Amino acid sequence: MNTRKPFIVIQRSIDEAVNELPVVRLFDRPVAPIDLFVGAAGFEERVLAIPKQLLAQGAQISGASLIGRYKTNVEDNGKRETELIPILQRLAAPVEFFDADSPESTNCAIRSVLGALSNGKKRLHVAFDISGASSTLIFSVLGSLLRDQRPFSLTIFYSTAKTYYEPSSGRETPVLKWAPEDMRESGVAEVEANELYPGIHHDHLPVFVIALPSMFTSRMQRCLSYLGVGPLGGGDRCVHWILPNTTEQEHRWRQDKVLQAAMALVRSGTEESDQTSLAEESFSYCDVFNYVECVRKVMKQIDAKAGSNISVVHMGTKLQGVGVALALAARSEVAIVSARPEWFDAASYSQGVGEVFCLEFTHPHEIVKGIAQVGTLTVQSTAT
Repeated sequence: MNTRKPFIVIQRSIDEAVNELPVVRLFDRPVAPIDLFVGAAGFEERVLAIPKQLLAQGAQISGASLIGRYKTNVEDNGKRETELIPILQRLAAPVEFFDADSPESTNCAIRSVLGALSNGKKRLHVAFDISGASSTLIFSVLGSLLRDQRPFSLTIFYSTAKTYYEPSSGRETPVLKWAPEDMRESGVAEVEANELYPGIHHDHLPVFVIALPSMFTSRMQRCLSYLGVGPLGGGDRCVHWILPNTTEQEHRWRQDKVLQAAMALVRSGTEESDQTSLAEESFSYCDVFNYVECVRKVMKQIDAKAGSNISVVHMGTKLQGVGVALALAARSEVAIVSARPEWFDAASYSQGVGEVFCLEFTHPHEIVKGIAQVGTLTVQSTAT
């Protein structure tokens, strides 16, 4: 009779996976030579910050610069683009454009450039400036890069604004009672599913939504309706809200406004709802800069709701968007749904350039592989 060797079974945890993620740091020193730069022709001044700093550091882009153009605020974006393009041209790379609102256009542009640049080169360095990027663009760029099996390293740049809008109506006034001139966005252009994150859904399974809201409710409300979620359809039970948190006292009021928006969406859709709180299990907080914690929270919700048709609606911060993209690259069963505004108030959306940050992923595919292995079992011998 054979003696069985002693062993233990270890389950890979989300904590183990996120410990492998790089930290966000100040962009205060040069980065490795760049092969491909991806950015957006947005209207905010901060879209110029990273290219200017790269130029000041003597950096060069050896392959190409891909710049996404939006369908909203075309004139405002065009004015800023006239400042952006000359800076990129001085970085030595030809500039090419794609439709930032189209995941397919984004995917085609990135794959085309990667194919042209990777000939004879073992590993490319891709730089992605998310300073002016919408959530759709963040998901589409990262989804396109991570779907491509060619090896690359990735640096994500992010410039904050120096100041953000302050409502003339006052911080204490409910958002739905703000004066029209205080609204930073208006209208809902359309609701779309991102074809790079189609999910795996079946008609007989229940709907579950992971929602990262903003203080403006129109787009989120339209997305939830698109998914069949509302006050009469159990909106308080089939949505998990990941709400923003911040240690910056100056921005705490924004956190409160987003919580009010989530409560309004759960109930009647108005801020006069009798609902004064969310059920404890239906929400959690995530710091606006903590993309690592965002990965953790999204993954926990996905794995807890296995057997549901899961979708993510992200209207949170840009760095949180990076966390969502990494989690969903590891969980292909989850879909992304989004909605574009018809118009932004470019004149006062934000002003100036604040601190600039970066994230450096040496092996992004390995990072996603590590996240995908959360929950898997490993057998280890304990024999001495």
